[in-house]
Amino acid sequence: MDEPNPTAKPIDAIASVVPPATQEKVRADAGAVLDEARGVVDTARQEATEQLGALKDQAQDQLADAADKAKSFAAEQKDAAGDQLGGIADAISKVADELPSDQSMVAGYARDLAGGMRNVSESVKSRNVDELIGMAEDFGRKQPLAFLGAAALAGFVASRFVLASAQRRHPTAADNTKFAPRPNTAGEF
Repeated sequence: MDEPNPTAKPIDAIASVVPPATQEKVRADAGAVLDEARGVVDTARQEATEQLGALKDQAQDQLADAADKAKSFAAEQKDAAGDQLGGIADAISKVADELPSDQSMVAGYARDLAGGMRNVSESVKSRNVDELIGMAEDFGRKQPLAFLGAAALAGFVASRFVLASAQRRHPTAADNTKFAPRPNTAGEF
């Protein structure tokens, strides 16, 4: 009896028992399975690439929509800010007109301030958002300290506005006692 060769591979042991026609059939079937597996992998790869492309296009469309909405919102806010600046300029002009004649110097400064604010208001209204952003960037590069000062001042004004708005909406208990009737004491009517 032949002793098995310990260095022989198990496939070699099977090949010695399996007839050559069956070996060819197994090889052909294995090749067919391998070809089919490659086809499935290629198809999956192609589908994944197509889906990735579709997702990328969809993400770009959504990003473009979001950018358009943000620009639209910014344009609305730009117009509202321009209108508010114009309103403030009108109010300053009215105050300047109502100042007594001995305050002519202050009235002149107020008119100059109002005129400057009107110019800024018209500039804000007449330009698009991208132009305004570009102007702000240029100003920030050319005058960084003035830009930071203006930003700090705008932040201070905005915080005061928010606080004043909150106090108007939600008066405190101390504010309610200012106009409360006094209790009737010792014969008062």
